[in-house]
Amino acid sequence: MIDSELFIQEARNCGFTTYAGVPCSFLKSFINYINDSNEIDYIPAANEGDAIAIAAGVYLGGEYSVVMLQNSGLGNAINPITSLLQTFKIPVLIVVTLRGDPFSSPDEPQHQLMGEITTNLLDLMKIPWSWFPTENSNIKHTLETVTSSIMRQGISHALVMKKDSVNAYQMGTHSEQALKNNKTNYESPSRPPIPKRENVLRTIVDSTGTADLIIATTGYTGRELYSIADRDNHFYMVGSMGCAVSIGLGLAKVKTKARVIVVDGDGALLMRLGSITSLCHENPKNLIHILLDNNEYESTGSQKTVSNIVDFPQIASASGYSYVAKQISLSDLGKYLSSQEHKLSFIYMPIEPGIKNSLPRPTITPPQVATRFKKHIQELD
Repeated sequence: MIDSELFIQEARNCGFTTYAGVPCSFLKSFINYINDSNEIDYIPAANEGDAIAIAAGVYLGGEYSVVMLQNSGLGNAINPITSLLQTFKIPVLIVVTLRGDPFSSPDEPQHQLMGEITTNLLDLMKIPWSWFPTENSNIKHTLETVTSSIMRQGISHALVMKKDSVNAYQMGTHSEQALKNNKTNYESPSRPPIPKRENVLRTIVDSTGTADLIIATTGYTGRELYSIADRDNHFYMVGSMGCAVSIGLGLAKVKTKARVIVVDGDGALLMRLGSITSLCHENPKNLIHILLDNNEYESTGSQKTVSNIVDFPQIASASGYSYVAKQISLSDLGKYLSSQEHKLSFIYMPIEPGIKNSLPRPTITPPQVATRFKKHIQELD
């Protein structure tokens, strides 16, 4: 068995500074050590797919991260792996535990099938993988393989961890308790007219600068933003629906001097509503989350979402956003974005359905979007 602190320190020396994931008993020593460390960040995710998206945001910000998950949770991560990491060519180190190992002692019945197919799933997703080291003397060699894949070839890599690979680590007696944010709620005294998505996006473009990093959720939001202004500081999502918030979290954590603006949709946020709990737990003061709600999955044919029965501002306030604004005018939105406020903010914007005719698709490819976005961020430093 290896010592978790030795692996984590060696990985840090290789450039892995941030961890995100969902706990597994096999990973207990890792998470305990990271929580004790002042040099490594651990971001608890609501589900494994969110952890993948957080890691993607960290990469776009110029750093490398590790996602830790149980193989049962690999199912939750399949979409972000295939339509975010693979589509945008974003390399991440994934440590996946092998619960239900068919060649080991019996495990809980819910792990049996996943234990049999874990490595096959990685192969199907075209994720190179190797076994997690079980001896301290093998750690450096394993990390050489990992860094060759991730940092030199730009390809994600998975380490599959078997039971009893890591020695126990006893976490210190201190306890971390997240402080509740002081909250400011704002609602327009008069009900402003409901705008079109295009008008909201134009207001965002007109009220932000190139130092602002804008993430546009999948569907018409990214396409419409592209049609209004194609800029290096824009990240247009495709696929990986619901991951915009988590990408923004990872990015905001490593680029604390930049302002990250996530433009989200009601259907996308509903798909991964738990992601806002991780966001509020970390409380990045440089992130603004703007939710556009038209009560539709518009890009797939305008099927209705369930947002008409959901009070998003109330959920945001209860989750811990420092500033929550409800149904504000385009003028107020522009003023807030121009004010350079430093609060974790949630702005709820109901919008009318509808797009302009012949809305173009971006001609720039997803890998080009990611490369251009990452280069732009580097040039800001």
